Amino acid sequence: MYEVRWPDKERWIFIFCDYPGEPDEFVVLLKAYRDMVHGKIRAISDSMQYKVDNDELGLIFQWDDCFGITVIVPKSTDLDKAYNTLKGLCENI
Repeated sequence: MYEVRWPDKERWIFIFCDYPGEPDEFVVLLKAYRDMVHGKIRAISDSMQYKVDNDELGLIFQWDDCFGITVIVPKSTDLDKAYNTLKGLCENI
C-alpha cells in the first residue's frame, strides 16, 4: 500500500509504503508508471534516479534507504496534475 504526500516546497513528492527501507516497492511503482505512460525506464544517475521516456510530466523517480520513494516534479510541470497522477496510480497498484 502506498501513501502519496502533497509536494513540499522543493517540489518533491514523498510516497510512503509498507517497507520503505527496501527498494522492491519502488520498483513496482516505477514499473507501474512505465506501463501507464507506455514508456521505457532509463537511469539518469548512479544513485537510483530514473525517468520514464514518453512521460509528459517529466517526473524523476528516486529511492534511497533514508528517504524511501521520492518523486521530483520539474518546475514546468503542474503540481496538481503530478500529485493526482501519482495518487491515482498508487490507488490502483
